[in-house]
Parts: sequence; structure tokens; C-alpha cells
Amino acid sequence: MAEYYFDTETTGIDFDKDKIITIQWQRLSGFTGERIGELNILKSWESSEVDILKQFLPKLNCRAFDFIFIGKNIFFDFCMLNERLKHYGLGEIDLRCLNERVSLDIKPILVIMNDGSFKGYDKVMPKTNPTTNDSIPKLFEEKKYPEIVKYIEDETKDFIKVYQMFKKEIPSLVKHFFEKTKKQNGWLHNSASESEKTEKTYH
Repeated sequence: MAEYYFDTETTGIDFDKDKIITIQWQRLSGFTGERIGELNILKSWESSEVDILKQFLPKLNCRAFDFIFIGKNIFFDFCMLNERLKHYGLGEIDLRCLNERVSLDIKPILVIMNDGSFKGYDKVMPKTNPTTNDSIPKLFEEKKYPEIVKYIEDETKDFIKVYQMFKKEIPSLVKHFFEKTKKQNGWLHNSASESEKTEKTYH
């Protein structure tokens, strides 16, 4: 199994009119989540949007476990990729294909950490770069490409740190949860048994 951090930068969030600026991915360890490969960034300003889509297309068409998508809110990325692929006549992403693809999205975990609120859930993750995602379109328009690349590099590092922490801490948290549940269920079972004994005594 090959895990890859995956993300895109776009000119906005409108699937009908916005475009993809960059597509980036990096190989991660399936055990620890640490980086074991170089960060790849396909930049539309170095060629074109259609060119970077063509370059990335094999990653979408490969076998499910050859490229496991790891990211945050990656359904958005899939939707944007799908619309842009259709725009250029490069095919489309079948929903059944997405169901078969192996992917891991940390968004639900971040929402839970944010007291169950979807609003501002991404702020739960520590950031090293003050640039925000919604400022990327302006940087692209002003052709400040090095700033976009620096943002991507920092965002990748920040994500991987959090992902590594999840990989390390969540298994022990789950173990603790099940142990606690077992005790509670045992208590409930014992309580039920005592109630049955009491009923039999009175009957």
C-alpha cells in the first residue's frame, strides 16, 4: 500500500468557473506517516492547467492501493478535478470509482476536535505560514508564484506533522475507548444480573 499526501490549489471554490493552479502529492510511510519521498508540485503557470491534469491522470486511474489519497477535505479536490477533466474532454471521475478508491480524509477528526463545529475546523491544525488558502487566487493573479510554492511546502509539512500525531496517538485512544466500553458493558451486565436475582427473590 502506498500512502500519498494529496492536495490542490485553485482559483476559488466554484466548480463551474474556477481552475486548478497546482496539484501536489508526497509519498508517506504507511506506518508512521513520515515523508519518504519528495514533494511533487505540478504548476499550471509552468505549462497549463490541461497539461498538469494530463500528468496527474495516471494517478487517478491506477489500482486503488497504488496511490492512497491522504488529505483534508479531499472530496472538494476530487470534485474540482472531475469538473476540470470534463472541461478539457479528458473524461470524468465515476462516483463508483471514488467508492473503490482507498483514501483517508482527516476532516472529520478535525471537526470533532473543533467541538463538532464545521466552522473554522481547519484552524485546529497549527500553521507555520501566515498565508491563508483564500489568498492563493490573488497571489496567482499577481504572479507571485514563489509565495504559492512556499505556502504549499509549509502546508504539506504542517499536515504531515498532524497526520503523524494521529497515527501515533489515535490507536491508543481507540484502545482506551474499547477498554472503557468493556468495563461499562460489564457493569451494565452485572447490574442486569443483579436485577434478575432480585426479581427472582421477590417472586
